[in-house]
Amino acid sequence: MNIGFLHSGESEFNNLLLGRLNGCLRGHTVLSWLADEKAPSKDFDVLLVNGDLGSNQMEGQPNLKLIQTTNTGYESIDIASATELGIWVSYAPSGLTGNATSVAEFAILLILASSRHLSQIVTSVHGGQAYAPYLSSALNGKTVCIVGLGSIGRQIVERLRPFGVLILATDEHPEDAPSDVTAFPAEKLEVAVADADYVVLCVRASKENEGLVSASVLRSMKHGAVLINVARGSLVDEGALLSALKDGHISAIGLDVVRNEPLDQANPLLRVPQALVTPHIAAYTDLMLSGTVDYIFQVIRDFEAERKPASVLNNPARPRLALREDQSLFSLQ
Repeated sequence: MNIGFLHSGESEFNNLLLGRLNGCLRGHTVLSWLADEKAPSKDFDVLLVNGDLGSNQMEGQPNLKLIQTTNTGYESIDIASATELGIWVSYAPSGLTGNATSVAEFAILLILASSRHLSQIVTSVHGGQAYAPYLSSALNGKTVCIVGLGSIGRQIVERLRPFGVLILATDEHPEDAPSDVTAFPAEKLEVAVADADYVVLCVRASKENEGLVSASVLRSMKHGAVLINVARGSLVDEGALLSALKDGHISAIGLDVVRNEPLDQANPLLRVPQALVTPHIAAYTDLMLSGTVDYIFQVIRDFEAERKPASVLNNPARPRLALREDQSLFSLQ
């Protein structure tokens, strides 16, 4: 079987992922190329994707039967076109790959670093100051609002409990929230963030929630609150966020994602002292690497046996390959 790996740029993670996939998928051909390059073949059965994938690229692969993302996000995949072409689309669930654990840990890192003004303090030390230039905030006794109680949000909740914080949340199904979390419906975001010292975004991005954190939401937040984003940059109105930072309404931010990636050094958020910005690396750990390889390997095994993987997102009316509804080797439960 011919397998392609289309990705957005060279990175240690992509290189390690490709190497490990080649190791466990012996007997299959795995070819890799960048999104702005010409595909090395028009004969792929399976396409692994980390980045954008549009209809033109799919139409150039007449034998393509399955698209599998290498991460939990799939908003950059044209699923409607894939469905029309008869191509199955599957993703890598964060709760099964180590992604959720890795991102939740990084969210705690950003919360603590933003609370303690870590980037400014490190800069001051290198500048010759022998004392901390800012009074830090302890987490104990503070209120944290988690936006999205999926796999990542729930793991953040678990990790926050020992800090002695009050936890709020918004979610599409607030009735399913843990008993110690006060949850609001997703549409009540402005109400939920009003009393929060920290707001943590970990909701899945979509066309419907683009610009979710608008100027209005930012103004609804408590004066001096901290915003953390480990989801997607499209969720935030960056112009409004920049204004809220400059006037002090938002005291600090910790962003692992921005609207335009890869991170551009011209992004004005990088020039705000109270902004801690990292280049979308929260998920990239040894745990997530191993878990992603294992998950993709099991999806390939399902696909070879003509079983529908548990993480399939669409249902083509005329699939290029019919897949049985048998129990997948991996369950999402």
